[in-house]
Amino acid sequence: MIVLNLAGQNGGKNYGRIQMGNFGHVIKTTMEVGGKTYTFRSLLEYRWAVWRQLEKEQGFIADWWYEDAESVQELVRANGNIKNYHPDFTILYPNGDYELEETKGWFPAKDYTTLRMVADQCDIPLTLIFARTPKFDYINGVICNCNAKSQKTLAQIRRAVRIEKHIKRVIWNANKDIFQKISHLFEV
Repeated sequence: MIVLNLAGQNGGKNYGRIQMGNFGHVIKTTMEVGGKTYTFRSLLEYRWAVWRQLEKEQGFIADWWYEDAESVQELVRANGNIKNYHPDFTILYPNGDYELEETKGWFPAKDYTTLRMVADQCDIPLTLIFARTPKFDYINGVICNCNAKSQKTLAQIRRAVRIEKHIKRVIWNANKDIFQKISHLFEV
């Protein structure tokens, strides 16, 4: 059973405040975006929020939410247990469609499994956003010419390539493709 609750009704469940993980190498930052103050888990999330706010102000999207407790997705694992998925961003388009967006500095196997469950069980499109990934070519189903510096990085790319066909899209290099053009808007 999938639950997307953006109207304030949560079926009697109180998800409360979403707990944020502690990633020792990532700098959490508290910033104001669109007149609201958020504590982002990473600079990638902060920059993505600035990008989405800019798109809102220009009318490309109607609204966006960051780690909104009302957007929790209930996913059913293979063993029948329920897993709650908290998307990084929930986007509302002017036509009334929603999209879930997940920012990733690192893409471990457990996150692949969760996002694959979202793709399989949820009718809402999902976008995966990386700040950057090593340059590579994908030819006839094979990753070629990859300049990944480690096997762990190559495994991350393989996971992202595998999930790409199941989700709306993967943004491989948000730093270059989006953030460089709007860097003057960032406070950090």
